[in-house]
Parts: sequence; C-alpha cells; structure tokens
Amino acid sequence: MNAMTRKSWQFDRRRFLAAGGAVTLGAGALGALSACTLSPEGGGGDGGGATDAEGEAPELKRLVDEGKLPPLAERIPAKPLVVTPVDEVGRYGGTWRNALIGAGDTFRLQFTLGYENLVRWDLDWKATVPNVAESVTVNEDATRFTFVLREGMKWSDGEPFTVDDVLFAFHDIAMNKAVIPDTPGHLSVDGEPARLERIDDLTLEFTFAAPRALFLEQLASGPSDMLTRLPKHYLSRFHPDYAEDAERAARDLDYSGAMELLQDAMYAGALWTNPALPRLHAWIPGNAVGDGTKMRFRRNPYYWKVDTAGNQLPYLNGIDFAMVQDSEVLLLNVLQGEIDMLDRHVNTTRNKPVLAAERESGGYRFFDLVPDKLNTLTIMLNLTCQDEAKREVFQNRDFRIGLSHAINRQELITTVHARQGEPWQVAPLRESELFDEEMAKQYTAFDLDLANEYLDRTGWTRRNGEGIRLGPDGRPISFRVLVGTGAGKPELADALELIRPGWRTVGVDMRVQNEDETLRTQLIQANEHQALVWDGDGGLDTVNTPGFFMPEWGDNSAFCPDWFTWLATEGADGQEPPEPAKEQYRIYHEQIAAEPDRERRNALMREILDIAKEQFWTIGVSTALPGYGIVGEHFRNMVQQTYFAGKFPYPGVTNPEQYYLDSDS
Repeated sequence: MNAMTRKSWQFDRRRFLAAGGAVTLGAGALGALSACTLSPEGGGGDGGGATDAEGEAPELKRLVDEGKLPPLAERIPAKPLVVTPVDEVGRYGGTWRNALIGAGDTFRLQFTLGYENLVRWDLDWKATVPNVAESVTVNEDATRFTFVLREGMKWSDGEPFTVDDVLFAFHDIAMNKAVIPDTPGHLSVDGEPARLERIDDLTLEFTFAAPRALFLEQLASGPSDMLTRLPKHYLSRFHPDYAEDAERAARDLDYSGAMELLQDAMYAGALWTNPALPRLHAWIPGNAVGDGTKMRFRRNPYYWKVDTAGNQLPYLNGIDFAMVQDSEVLLLNVLQGEIDMLDRHVNTTRNKPVLAAERESGGYRFFDLVPDKLNTLTIMLNLTCQDEAKREVFQNRDFRIGLSHAINRQELITTVHARQGEPWQVAPLRESELFDEEMAKQYTAFDLDLANEYLDRTGWTRRNGEGIRLGPDGRPISFRVLVGTGAGKPELADALELIRPGWRTVGVDMRVQNEDETLRTQLIQANEHQALVWDGDGGLDTVNTPGFFMPEWGDNSAFCPDWFTWLATEGADGQEPPEPAKEQYRIYHEQIAAEPDRERRNALMREILDIAKEQFWTIGVSTALPGYGIVGEHFRNMVQQTYFAGKFPYPGVTNPEQYYLDSDS
C-alpha cells in the first residue's frame, strides 16, 4: 500500500484526541464509586477465573504436532478470560463473510475485531468489566487505578505482552510531544497528565491529580485502546529514542519518517495498513486494506480467551471483508446470501421491505439494534459560521424557532419513515432517565403563521422578488445544509428536500449540499460548513454523548465547533461563546467529570439540558427508528438484541470470537 492510500483514511488527530478527551459517562458503571476492585469473577457474562485450556482449532493442533507452534498451554495466559457463549459452545472452522464500502469504511474494523481494551463494557451497557487486565482496583477518591495484567499473555507474534508495553504506549507515544502535541484527554485531568508507574511485572498504577471517577468508562469506550495495541518490541525499532536507524526503517515501510509511522500506529491506521504489526485481536490481517478486492483476517494462534469448556477462541478460522463499490452492490450481496452478518449501509428503513421479502431465499434473519439516537434528523445551523451575516442569523433563537414551526413533521414521518415515530426535538428519549416531555415537544407544531411570527421578530422582514427574507447584510437569507453521501443514511437528504418548500414559504432559502464523507468531514473540521444534519447519538446515554446539547467536539455534533475550540484552548483560539454555553461546559468538565455518584451526575446533566432547552441550539424532527441487522441462519452465538451507539463498541461488545458457523443449518 502506498503512502497516499494510507493517508486517505487515517484518523484525523483532532477528532481522535477529542474522542479520547470527551468524558465518557455510561449508563451505570461504578455508581457511587468507592474503593473497589473489578475482577473476572465480577465480570458478569464474560465469565472469569482460571481454567484449564482443553481444546484448540485443528489447524493449530496440526502446527503444534509439526513443531511449528508452541503447545496451547504456552500460548495463552495462566488465567485466560473466559467467554460465556451466547447460545452454546461452538465448533471450529469457517469464514465470516462481511464487507466494507471502500477503504474509508475500515474505521468499523476497530469496533468489529479490535475491541480489546484494558476493560470493556458488559452486554447490558451497565458496567465495565476486566478484559486485557485481569483485575482493576480503584481507590476511594478515584485518583488511583491499579491494573493487574494476565500472566503469560502474548502478542499475535508470540512475544510476551507485559507492563512494559503499556508503559511504552503511555510514555513513549501518548505522552511524547514529538508524536502527539496534545495529551489524549482521557489520560489527563484539568490539563495535567496522569502518572503511570510500574508496581511489578504484572501491575501498573495510574494516578491523577484530581478525581477521575469515569476513567474506566472512558477506557471501555471508543478508541481508548491505545494502551493495548502499541507493542514495544515491534515499534521501538522505529522510535528514535530506541533505534539509531529508526528513520530509515520507517522509510523502508513507505513512511516519510519515524514520526509519521508512530502517529499512524497511535491513531490506529497501522492496524489495517501494516499486517506485520503484532496485536491482541482474535484475528490478524493477511493483507493491507486496499491490497486486492478483499481484506482477509485469519485466526490468531496466541489469542488469550477461552470458552466455558476451556476451548481456545476464536471458533471461526477467519473473516473476509469484500471491498464493494457502494451500498447497492452490498444490498445485492446480502439478498444473494453472500454476507453472514452485517449491520451497516443496507439496514435502512427504505430497504427493510425488500430484505424482509427475501429472507428465506437469502438465508438470513434480522436481529434488533436498540438505537441511542436522539432523532431521525438533527438540523445544526453552524452558530460559529465563518460568514458573519449567516452567523448572526443562525445565532438568533427566534430564527431557529421559526424554522422549527415551518417543518411538517407528520408528513416527514409518513413519507420518509414509513409512519414510524413521533414529532420530537433534539432531546433524550422516553426510555432515558433524563427524559423531558417539554424539551422533546417544544416548537414541534407545524404552523406557518406562527413560524412567520417568530421570523418577523428577528427584524428581517423585508423580502426580495422571490419572497426570500433579506438578512442583516441586505442579502437573501440562503444557506447550504451539508449531507454525507457515503454515510448510509439517504433519508437525511430525503427529509431535507421535504423541509425545503416549507422554509421557502416563510422566506428562507435552504439548499442541500451533498458531499462524499471525506470532503464532508474536512469541511466540518475546518469550520467551513454553513449547516449540517445527522441523526445524533445520546438519546439514551445522554451523559456519555453531550455534543448535541453543548459545545463539545465531534464530526457529527458540530453546531458550534469554534465555541468548543475557544473553551478547550481557554480563549487562545476559536470564537468566544455566550454565557449559557460557557456554563454548560463548566458543569460538564468541572463537575460531572469528577462526580462518582450516578444520581448526582444525572442531576448535573439535567442542568445542561435545561440550558439547551432554553437556548434551543439545534432542531429535531422525530424520534429515532428501531434498528436492525442481518445475520445468516447458519451464523450462531449472535445476540438477538443489542445497543447501537457511538460510545458502545458494537459488535465487539458481543464477543465476535465466540461466533461460529453451523454447517448443519
């Protein structure tokens, strides 16, 4: 793979650090946190405790017999993590057929087969449980976290995984300003980096300068696996502090130098471009993304988990990700029974009737995805738009309320969403502990007279010959709403086209701006968008995902990116936000971040939501639709229902290593 292809889909540094920096507050986690220990026995459905490994895949047993691979007992830890199969102990063999739409879709691989963090979420999304770490102890004020690793654990190349690897990832990569100028947010508090120290060969300790009550939840979520995927024995040969020829070695791998290689490893790009990089995953790549029409993964012989019968996982020999052109091709593959399990791109409301009709011939069934979505369509006018006149228009609350009343939500629900859902603003769902009926229903009535009344309050009452209001600069109020063409959400653009006539009737000209995902992301990150739409995460786990209610960075929650920049840089960059936004940021980062008690966290989050309700930063349309995925009738140990959310690393949470193929079905 050449450097240009590799760079085209690498994680953006700002996005990566912001994701790691956002305080992750899950549905339950530690509750009223006091001195406690998480151990395998407390790990719920993941099982735990020591076990005698009894079985392994026939292909690995053959390699052992031929002297090409150490015996099983020498390849796995003394206390491997025990995974309880969803249905039953499986069988070895077979390949999971999956697909990606282009190289840019590979970020999903980290959630599919790369979810091997120190701790992980349980299936109920209620608590963090040990994973790579055998146990975790937290002191009473949540400033010290002690992790015990698994004795005898190995990387995929057979080299030991030890405390030294975590120390290397922390000190030599994450805290190295030459590699990363900014400290990842989840590894610091109040701008001060954590201290990480070796206690002994298996034990390490994080110490924070102030309470970090939600550190474990952060480690269990999103891209917070950096501490467990940067092998010292491999990467040190490319690190200038360890190797004199690091620059040459990096250039030999088609990088511009050592720093680019180390950054690519840090931001996870190297996981999919460099098959030689050792890892802790159940399957390891046989080729780099972009090399050929498929990305193939094969079983890791040193994988460190077993089932309840003591059989080494994974059951499946491997995974094949076909690189397909678009969602139409992928839909055809599903209908023809060529995909074993899939939860992206084709599982839309529009496609469900045809997928349902062809289930028997295609040999698949549906499973349920419980969405954490806030809405079917979150409309975000860029309150920090670079165009001064548009910024003034967008920041006017009456303007936003007027637009909201000019949306015929029931028409959208009927036409676009097959009569599913109810009119809804950007607000927690009914099932959420933070549900607020008033917030959810305000300004949802379709009333063009009322819309005009609010818009007239802005003072922009003069119109041109086409009936479009003239803004503060004397020009027609016209703006573009950014939609991603590769997001697998065609209903976003469909809904906007239905909204457009109503807005034009009240004197506002809106245009739909369709862009591919790469350009869309670049425009948002550069604050060059005028407005954008997304469905929005945080309907259930609102505290965990606050970016649609307050200034917080996210590629899809970008209604005020430069306000967040100003707050995050303490005024050194960006645009100064109004006091309500400052107050939201203060509550979240100074109080919620250090609050171990769940009820008090929720109370603080209600304060943030009350401000969001009053300010009405964003506009919603209707409640999120229930989701679904497709799984082959022969594909076993897949849960029938799970969550689908930005901070819930699905499907990794469901333990894909215990999936298996039933050849008798």
